[in-house]
Amino acid sequence: MTFTAPLTISTAKPAPFPLPAARTALIIIDMQRDFVLPSGYGAIQCPSAEVFAQVSGLIGPCLDALRASRKLGMTVVHTREGHVPDLSDCPPTKTDRQRGANTRHFLTIGEEGPMGRLLVRGAYGHDIVDELKPRKDEVVLDKPGKGSFFNTDLHEILVARGITHILFAGVTAECCVASTFREANDHGFECCVLTDCTGGFNSAIVSATMDMFCAYDGLLGYASTSKAIAAVAADAPAGALAVSEPAVAQGSKLSLLELHKKYLAGETVSSTLESLPTPASSAALESAAALDKTSEVDIDGARDLSLLYGVPFVTTPEFSESSVVVQQMLDQGAVFLGSVPCAATAVASGAATFGLSTSSSPAATSPASFTVTKNSLSSAGVTLPSPSFSTFTIHAPSVLDARTLWSTLVRLQPTDFAAAAAIQHFRERPIVYVDYRGFETGGLRYAVYETTPPSLAFLEKVEKIFSKSLPGRKVDSECVSSSFASAAKLASCAESVRALESAPSSSATISALDTIKNMHALALASSLFTKAFDNGIESPDVLLAPYSDETFVAVEAVGGCAAVVAGDVVVVGAKGLDGRVLDIAVLAESRL
Repeated sequence: MTFTAPLTISTAKPAPFPLPAARTALIIIDMQRDFVLPSGYGAIQCPSAEVFAQVSGLIGPCLDALRASRKLGMTVVHTREGHVPDLSDCPPTKTDRQRGANTRHFLTIGEEGPMGRLLVRGAYGHDIVDELKPRKDEVVLDKPGKGSFFNTDLHEILVARGITHILFAGVTAECCVASTFREANDHGFECCVLTDCTGGFNSAIVSATMDMFCAYDGLLGYASTSKAIAAVAADAPAGALAVSEPAVAQGSKLSLLELHKKYLAGETVSSTLESLPTPASSAALESAAALDKTSEVDIDGARDLSLLYGVPFVTTPEFSESSVVVQQMLDQGAVFLGSVPCAATAVASGAATFGLSTSSSPAATSPASFTVTKNSLSSAGVTLPSPSFSTFTIHAPSVLDARTLWSTLVRLQPTDFAAAAAIQHFRERPIVYVDYRGFETGGLRYAVYETTPPSLAFLEKVEKIFSKSLPGRKVDSECVSSSFASAAKLASCAESVRALESAPSSSATISALDTIKNMHALALASSLFTKAFDNGIESPDVLLAPYSDETFVAVEAVGGCAAVVAGDVVVVGAKGLDGRVLDIAVLAESRL
């Protein structure tokens, strides 16, 4: 198959590097004060003042690459190497090697330096240099290791945003950049290092590392420069790489990216609320007026706004205004319009960008109903149907918006320990290997839920999707179908315990044993589902099932997945935050 992209770095080595729309990211690694400013950890470690000056000189080219990426609308990720104050995430080898092998100084990680404790989170030296200060809509990733994937949620961040191609910049070439570049290559991403934005503390090793990036005719990836990406940006329209498939984004005036673009251009939040079909409350208008006073700008004078700034949202009555998830959205600059009987209707009518509900059966009339991973968002402050229920549904103008909100909220940990402890850790969710071609070109593997005899209309629709709309390969459905059916049955067994939980105390009493049985049944259901989608090359990317209560009982029971309703077909994403696989639902529906 031929892979095409709207933009390309034609001068990259060993071949042109494509920049697919909505799927390209810039990762700037560890451009922290501790590494690139005098008196920081890097200056202490570097044996030559002349070599260190070259590392400090990377700030200018990195800024050029950052400006180009921002103009093109790329996803931008800034990483920071560092450790928690008690150094519990720092292996002794990391400190002892530096202390034992070094004869020039005796300072090491965690000790007090001129800019605070070296490589410790919260210290002045740990943060990004002022010239490359991240914008509020960019990702800042704290990492304890040299590679950016180790013990972080970087893979989830990239997969949730549909990223397949990555440009790399930062320090040091021979250590953190090379480690992350190799990790990304193993995960399936197409990688290109910007050589003039990347340096280190040993010129011979840096030179060999630069050659390694694109050696063996691109065995690991590509190499280019900041000048090349700046030239591409100069000739391209603003936001060229932020554009997603029209069928997925749907062009709603209230879509997340459209609103964000308008606010960056100077439109007020108040004007957005005034244009809604339903008059906003006085509290919402006051919030909008406060947001309109936001005056922070980036280094180029552009408005510095969080991704959820000015986004109007509603909830169903189960969500109190003090609930963790509502407060997280407010902290990110969203505007709470209040509670409504049906969140899906509010979104469909253009009265809000997002709606949150606890419904386990998303309404088929919603533009996009996205059932999120069990325990991925905090249920603190939400009146749940039962204590064992924690599955939410996000209603949005598109799947793209829904999964963008999800991938934003899932990274925000509640400050309350009990609430945070109940949330699924990123390590518990499966890793998705990336197909750089995208599913539109590379296709995907799909299974059809066949335990309950599906209707002829359902099977015809599935056949039509993959014969007319999308490249796909059907894989054996027996394993995943039986596991999914078992999950539904186990969840149904747990339903009897839920009935006891919600019943008046005078009519029924739930025992500790019942609760344990309930928890065990749901955990076993989740385990069965995960195993069904972890069968090597024959495991499906998605499961297509007929829309039914049984389907959503199973989705509710299993963790590590999400589901989208497309008419009478439910597309279950097998691999957690694999956002682009879930886009198939809207894309297929629009083409039929």
